[in-house]
Amino acid sequence: MLKVMIVDDEFYFREALKISIPWNEIGLEVCGEAKNGKDALEKVETLNPDIILADINMSIMDGLEFIKRTREKDISSKIVIITGYSEFDYARQAVQLGVYNYLLKPVNEEELVNTLLDIKKVIEKESNIKVEIDKLKRQVKDSLPMLKDKFLNELLQGSLIRKDSETLKKMEYLNINTGSEYYLAVTIEMDYEESYNWNDEDKQLWKFAVSNITNEILREQFAFDLCYDNDDRICIIIGVNEEENKNDFNQLLENKLEYLKAAVYKYLNFTVTIGVGCIKNTLFDIAASYKESIVALKNKITLGRNRIITYESVADSEIKIGLFTVEHRSQLLMNMRIGDEEEALNLINQIFNEIREKNIHHEIVFVVCVEMVSLCMEFIVEIGLSFKDIIPNNQLNIIEEFQSKRSIEEIEGWIKGIFRDTFETAKRSRSSKASKLVEEVKQYISEHYYKEELTVDEIAKHLFVNYAHLCFVFKRDTGITINEYLTKFRINKAKELMDSGNTLILDVANRVGYADANYFGKCFKKYFGIAPSKYIKNIGNR
Repeated sequence: MLKVMIVDDEFYFREALKISIPWNEIGLEVCGEAKNGKDALEKVETLNPDIILADINMSIMDGLEFIKRTREKDISSKIVIITGYSEFDYARQAVQLGVYNYLLKPVNEEELVNTLLDIKKVIEKESNIKVEIDKLKRQVKDSLPMLKDKFLNELLQGSLIRKDSETLKKMEYLNINTGSEYYLAVTIEMDYEESYNWNDEDKQLWKFAVSNITNEILREQFAFDLCYDNDDRICIIIGVNEEENKNDFNQLLENKLEYLKAAVYKYLNFTVTIGVGCIKNTLFDIAASYKESIVALKNKITLGRNRIITYESVADSEIKIGLFTVEHRSQLLMNMRIGDEEEALNLINQIFNEIREKNIHHEIVFVVCVEMVSLCMEFIVEIGLSFKDIIPNNQLNIIEEFQSKRSIEEIEGWIKGIFRDTFETAKRSRSSKASKLVEEVKQYISEHYYKEELTVDEIAKHLFVNYAHLCFVFKRDTGITINEYLTKFRINKAKELMDSGNTLILDVANRVGYADANYFGKCFKKYFGIAPSKYIKNIGNR
């Protein structure tokens, strides 16, 4: 029930209002009264009324001054002026102070009740809006961790615009550490084994458990942000201050990560491997450090699990000799996307020639092979196919396959074979999709050729295909453009109409999508070497 406060220096008027208005029936109650503005101002914050009925002309503090003071105190009560003064100046001042209505004495009870009911509706509406806003705020607050995780992933992938004002605002909103001079990435991967028999729920549970341990151990001495990448690895972006000695910082970080690793094994009974990237100059360079931490992590295949592997340690050894760099990976992926098999195989040749020249240890070669095979898998998934389309019966055990090879030449042949199969599978897929697309274009034209406004743009929109891509595929597979095909189709349809006895050229033109009979005549003559009128005449002479 909403509360009403009456402010008037006439005792009997206040009593009359309390008696004459059916407060309970209209869902209101009188919570208090005051004989002047000063008295009312002392009571209003305690009573917190929803509605205030106030006179203007009162001693000590008049109504207008009282209203002004309530607004200064940010009191949101709806105010109705009830007074014997009808001067415009009072009404104007009251409106400027935000009163809801201005009623004259003697009060018309019906008018007052209607005003109170109107205010009640307004308050209820505002209350509902506030509830919705509060609900939205809660939803936003609840979604902040997810939004932050997504944003940090974009940062790690290097897909954010450097120093973009919106990006910086978003960082501030998500409470991301932007106050450090330098940054580095640490990536934690759980050493999962098949014997654990973890389902997806178990994996999520253990991931959060490791995250909690990480937070507990690192938060006292490091400024950091934590998220999860697409492979459910725990990624930490750690800030480094300029005054910190980098050697001391690295030693402190390594000690804490060793403690973290030991705590996971002690309390959760499984191990983790931790990859550490190099320190970078800005937060926007963190993608490079993240990639380095992933490279470091991948070396657990050869170095073993339950370790802290820094990028510097593998970069300084023969593990990082540029055998399969980020640039190599990007180039091979691009070759597969554009279908350049020859260039891809040439690059693989270069990599294996380097392996021969530098006599690389076979464990490092294995890492390179895993990277290459995983790249093929990534591409096959990207184009919407399954890896079993390349490997029969989906049987691929990289370790067994690798160990079965007796020479670098056999390993190279094995890798090249997987790439050739990948290119062939992608080519078949593209060809199949292109053929289907061309048939859909032809089908659409056969159903809509009679429409004068039919365009290639309309066809592309109907098929949900990019305009330029549609034109390219159609010309590549048919040897002619879509417009050429449409014109030819229309002219052939026109010939069929003439052959079946239609001798009205304008009608024939209109029925195949031409509003201009002269232009139709030129197109017809271009295709059949004879004007439509002569063609019809020749039919009649047969």
